[in-house]
Amino acid sequence: MASAEPIRVLVVDDSAVVRSVLKKGLDQVSGMEVVGVAHNGRQGLELVDSTQPDAVVLDVEMPEMTGIEFLDHVQPAKRDDLTVVVFSSAFKKNAEVTMECLSRGAKEFISKPDPARTGMREPLEETVTELARTLRGLVKAAKGKRGGEEASVAGPQAQAEPPAAPARPVKAGTGVPANFQPDLVVIGSSTGGPQILHTILSAVEGEGTVRTPGLLVQHMAAGFTGPFAERLGARGPLPWREAADGEKVSIGTGLVAPGDNHLRLSQYTNRLTVHLDREPRINSCRPAVDPLFQSAAELPGTNVLAIVLTGMGQDGLEGARHIRDNGGVVVVQDEASSAVWGMPGSIARAGLHHAIQTPNEIAGLLTRALFAKTAG
Repeated sequence: MASAEPIRVLVVDDSAVVRSVLKKGLDQVSGMEVVGVAHNGRQGLELVDSTQPDAVVLDVEMPEMTGIEFLDHVQPAKRDDLTVVVFSSAFKKNAEVTMECLSRGAKEFISKPDPARTGMREPLEETVTELARTLRGLVKAAKGKRGGEEASVAGPQAQAEPPAAPARPVKAGTGVPANFQPDLVVIGSSTGGPQILHTILSAVEGEGTVRTPGLLVQHMAAGFTGPFAERLGARGPLPWREAADGEKVSIGTGLVAPGDNHLRLSQYTNRLTVHLDREPRINSCRPAVDPLFQSAAELPGTNVLAIVLTGMGQDGLEGARHIRDNGGVVVVQDEASSAVWGMPGSIARAGLHHAIQTPNEIAGLLTRALFAKTAG
């Protein structure tokens, strides 16, 4: 049996050190080949045409052509199958540009080490493993969709060359109960999540006062969740922002778990409170979806709506089980619109979902959840 073609990677970064370390590191990963390196977006565009990569690792701030300008040129072109992963540092300007890149078609971003605190070469070498895992998962998922077959996608905790898992049938959901009105909406997302969240929240329309709070865990590094929350706040009715430890969750607000912090909830009398912690990673993630979901499920007398969006791995699976067991409703994003159907797919295959929905259907569900009045 012939071995699979290697994943072809193009590195676009204005740092010679970054280009050198990523090329050497990724070339040593089984099934991966760096077919070109470029020092700015303009040269990167030329190499996209000449090398035909499967994926691009893209810096954001570069001379002559930035990452945003690169995406503006490459996305309308014929390479709509090209997977772009942004490789960016958490400086405020870069973080804001990174969020813009994600909204313009980049599938994911990896946080670049801070040279002022850690040096550069050694942390970069450690980052190669995460970068390779992300590239492999996204490219496999994209090729699986194009080939009309289910892609086997590595989760965040998987090795660089995971064994293919047998396909499991998706059990039918029971549907969202017509009379279900949540007191709280919790959302978990990862790879591809920022784009889908922008799409969903932009389509949420309602009249009157928002009556239901929302909490979101997006797998994202520290320094990026602030700009990300601000961008979400400009979409739809909820004024999203980063959560603060110990704050009260107010009706009609949206809170995002800060990078590198788990977010959990507690309730005393009528006060719903946020707790942030840096306990060990769960499902190789911090923040992780499971702590939020599990703590939400334990809130007494609270109807919880959980929504799980695109992402690698199975973070949120156990949390969804808790929510379902405690009378809440679980909805997952459909496979066709997901960048990677890992997180939502794991819940669907376990039969823990009430419904599998498109982004437009999720927007409609959120409209009803946020604006509908409780009967009585």
